[in-house]
Amino acid sequence: MKILLVTGRLAEEMVRKYGKGADVYVCDIDVAAFITPSLLEDVDLTGYDLVLVPGLTYTCDWGSFEKKKRVRVRLGPIHAYDLQHVLRIAGRIELSHKIPACRLIESVKVEEVLKAVDALEKDFRFRIGDVAVGGNSRMKVVAEIARFSGKEDLKAMIDHYTESGADIIDIGVPLEFDTEWLSKMIKTAVDHSKLPLSVDTFSKKAIEIAVRHGVDMIMSVSRENLDALDLIENQAVVVVDRDVERLFKLLDIAGRKVEKVIADPVLDPPLRVAESIIRYARFREMDDVTPVLFGVGNVTELADADSIGMNAVLAFIAEELGCNLLFTTEASVKTYGSVRELKIASYLAKAAKIRNSPPKDVGLSLLALKEKMRYDTTVNLGEKVVRAEESGEFVRDPLGDFIIQVADGEIVCMHEKLTVVGKKAKEIADTVLRYNLLSRLDHAAYLGRELMKAEIAALLRKSYIQDRDLNFGFYSK
Repeated sequence: MKILLVTGRLAEEMVRKYGKGADVYVCDIDVAAFITPSLLEDVDLTGYDLVLVPGLTYTCDWGSFEKKKRVRVRLGPIHAYDLQHVLRIAGRIELSHKIPACRLIESVKVEEVLKAVDALEKDFRFRIGDVAVGGNSRMKVVAEIARFSGKEDLKAMIDHYTESGADIIDIGVPLEFDTEWLSKMIKTAVDHSKLPLSVDTFSKKAIEIAVRHGVDMIMSVSRENLDALDLIENQAVVVVDRDVERLFKLLDIAGRKVEKVIADPVLDPPLRVAESIIRYARFREMDDVTPVLFGVGNVTELADADSIGMNAVLAFIAEELGCNLLFTTEASVKTYGSVRELKIASYLAKAAKIRNSPPKDVGLSLLALKEKMRYDTTVNLGEKVVRAEESGEFVRDPLGDFIIQVADGEIVCMHEKLTVVGKKAKEIADTVLRYNLLSRLDHAAYLGRELMKAEIAALLRKSYIQDRDLNFGFYSK
């Protein structure tokens, strides 16, 4: 397959380095992202099976240019470094006129992983609602609503967990509760949720209410409330005990009364995690069939560390141990997003098991602040170079000031004439310019800087305070 790589002068060296095996055409322009079809009008493209143009030129009409030239012209990757990967599979994948090759390849990888993992859903022990549990199926995420103030709050949390990718919704029952209130809350959840519902409680009365309203799973049955098994109809039951021998005895008792039994050897908080994992491993050595619950939230909620990495590692350990349910909550600000993180981790873990390789390079990832590789950069500083220096001057814009806040995941940009609300810095800046709300270049630069900080803060669910640098903890020191 004969391939031509199109680039600009600044990226030529890297394109030749990572595009070995292909021809290279350098346009009469420095920055490759500014290449347009007109720059290639007089270039002879005959004899080529594929012409790869820079990935950032996706706004150009390469489809029409392709028809005119009668040769396949498609978007290459955004970074020259990725050419080595694209060229390896260029003959096996249909590249796009609108989606850069690197992103297209990642999306294909993700689609393949999802398909391979979802194909295992036929191999299960039993179903909770319509969710397959056990066997070789993917670990399912049980998302607990630990606190809620009323019906609307409960429904909002159910919607949030559903959108985040939860497989089962769990309602945490307070130690003390009003039976009438609990009945209304559980009925609200049953009527509202599209996902199977679980109730987490040791109270026999609460279990009775939950069963009456038709929930799909009961957490938790232990030595103290074994008689609650008499209330179970067709619900799955989670049996809990830290002592493995005692857990087996409880499972035996539960198994005589209930069809769907799940074991929970209990994952303890940090400084006792290793002991817990040993307990899980011991259980699995003795029983490789009974579905097992892994209480990830017991660790993430009780450690001041970002949940993303912890959730990933714990999910990988859970897969290795043969666990089937990942139990978590988002009871604190620091663990917001844990449901989504565990859902992605469950696919990463199962994909690694299918491929018999580490959980990486499958298109999915839980990388947030770090990246997998450092791209080569070629910077031509030219002859006139100055070191940046802050002026320290401040001149108020006669058109007024802006107050910027982040609320409910959106940026709120307030001006005395108008308040602009949106999710992206650019859309707010464009709107501000459209309504002529500023007149000074330094004010425009300031606004753009603050709006971008606000967008990053909203994306990471961090607090945003105007005129203060974003705090990235360890990295900010």
